[in-house]
Amino acid sequence: MTASSGVLPALQRLRRRVGSWTRTDDHATVKLVVGITLFALALRLIGLGQRVAHFDEGRVAYWAWHFGDTGSFAYRYIIHGPFIQHVDRWVFALLGTSDFAMRLPVALVGGLMPLTALLLRRHLRRSEVVAAALILAVNPVLLYYSRFMRSDILVAAFMFAAFGFFVRFYDTRLPRYLYAAAAFMALGFASKENALVYVLTWLGATGLLLAKVFVFPSGFANAVAFITSTPSGGEIYDRLAAGVRADIDLVVGTVQSFRERHERAGLLLGAYAGHIVLAATLFGIVSLFFYAPRGAGVAGIQHPPAPPSAGSIGFWEGVTNPGRFTELLQVTIDRVADQWGEWLDPASGKTFSDYERHFGVFVKVLALASAPVALFSGLGYVLDRLGYTAPRHLVPFLFYGGFVSIFGYPLGTDIGAPWIVAHAVVPLAIPAAVALAAVFRWGLDALSADDEVGVAAAGLVFFLVTLLVANVAVTGVYTNTTEDSNELVQFAQPEQAVREELQSMNRIAAAHDGGTDVVVYHGESGDAYDENNAYVEESQETWDEAWWNLKPTCLQWHNTLPMPWYFAASDAEVACENQQSALGLRLRQNTPPIVITQEYDSTVPTDRLRAAGYSGESYMMRTSGYKNSFTVWTHESYAANGTAAS
Repeated sequence: MTASSGVLPALQRLRRRVGSWTRTDDHATVKLVVGITLFALALRLIGLGQRVAHFDEGRVAYWAWHFGDTGSFAYRYIIHGPFIQHVDRWVFALLGTSDFAMRLPVALVGGLMPLTALLLRRHLRRSEVVAAALILAVNPVLLYYSRFMRSDILVAAFMFAAFGFFVRFYDTRLPRYLYAAAAFMALGFASKENALVYVLTWLGATGLLLAKVFVFPSGFANAVAFITSTPSGGEIYDRLAAGVRADIDLVVGTVQSFRERHERAGLLLGAYAGHIVLAATLFGIVSLFFYAPRGAGVAGIQHPPAPPSAGSIGFWEGVTNPGRFTELLQVTIDRVADQWGEWLDPASGKTFSDYERHFGVFVKVLALASAPVALFSGLGYVLDRLGYTAPRHLVPFLFYGGFVSIFGYPLGTDIGAPWIVAHAVVPLAIPAAVALAAVFRWGLDALSADDEVGVAAAGLVFFLVTLLVANVAVTGVYTNTTEDSNELVQFAQPEQAVREELQSMNRIAAAHDGGTDVVVYHGESGDAYDENNAYVEESQETWDEAWWNLKPTCLQWHNTLPMPWYFAASDAEVACENQQSALGLRLRQNTPPIVITQEYDSTVPTDRLRAAGYSGESYMMRTSGYKNSFTVWTHESYAANGTAAS
């Protein structure tokens, strides 16, 4: 008895069970997608707080902490949409301030994204729904940035869910899906400004889809036959006219299906017009909740911060006092219009070389971290157009949206960053699922025909895809998470080794009774001073000055990120020094537990620090660059366990 003779019967039994599911069992499909979603959540929650915070994570987490600490909030586009600041504020109140807590909302939303595949189930085969959920669960780009506190995954998930609910509304004509779509669109816009790009992408994809429907309704086969027949002008006109008539009939049929739910056309128009108005109102209410100021508003996040007062207009003051609601609405609209105006203002000085650089980053990440999605999405689109699968408008629509995003996002971004690839991966997941499911069905058909070569070919495809995705996930998402060699890592990422120092600082700040916990030193001045890299402001006269309430104000705050987040999270008392004599005096009189210096700073009194009982370890604040190395000096009396020796 050969090995194949023993394997094939077992595979045949599996084929019968799977084949039955692919034909009839909607309940099994839902259970499979739910199981995949639970798996996706587990992948995102395991070791969620392990990686050291990125520059952007530290910046936004600081403002979420500041919101909770002061009670004041105002929308600023540079921090992106306010959703994560509100949600993280609540999470910090429940779980405390930590990297795990700050990333938890993004991880949960990213982990739940596979459920959106179910919203498209009337337009996809059961196997395609499951394949789409699986892609959204394990794609390395989506996985890495679901474990990263940025708003890209939030806006991608919310806007894709909104699109799915619009599709469900079209499928069922049930108004509840319209309300759900409005709510998720509001969450998308509250997450990040490029929610607007999703709407523009939908409109653009609609235009391309209509062009296809009017001219080549049967896909590539129809297109090739039409072109090779060398049509005359009259034939082209007849084709266009026929396409227009067919689409008019489609629109009329759609309206008729709505009308069948009502006794009179007037009731139809009135019913849905009312629902549209209410859905728009829901969008406005959700948006107002997230965008409206809190506490002292802008004055409360500037330096020095103004305390909330009875005269401040915030969300709760406006909604609980009808007489002030109009004022709240006006203040919020003015602020949003101002900030969105700045965001929409084209970046000055952007050149074609900038676009080339950003596009290069995008394509490289797509190729190295999402190659299966890129390749299978193209194959799925081709299969749909060739008619191998029943042509469905959903497949080319999302392929157009994802394909255009590959070229559009590098044009709109101000930095070349891996996270923007997520905005192409999400829509491309659907045509990729079409191709992946097609290979799966080919394998089943080959198994039914006892075609060992076909079964082996399909199995090999799945093996290679699984191996590639697992390799990128393991080496890029769970290991080497801060190294420059990892294409998923953006430049402004500190190295992982500093985690131990941060934990020590947290213990020291908790145990140290009074006084300064951390001193940040930078002593260069004049022509030697580099404001783009130095950690401390050059002039002490400006140490108490700042536009925003960036604590501690003596720092070149953005150069030190994400350290201000860790200072705030550990409630550490931080001071600055920029003179050797002043640092020496502080070492003798107060013995601060931790001193932070920069490697490239030629004025660092290394010998004096060692003589005073400090030992230092150096780390990278960014993935590369000689000016990005800094040293954490810990006094010997605190080095062992974070508490001073008795």
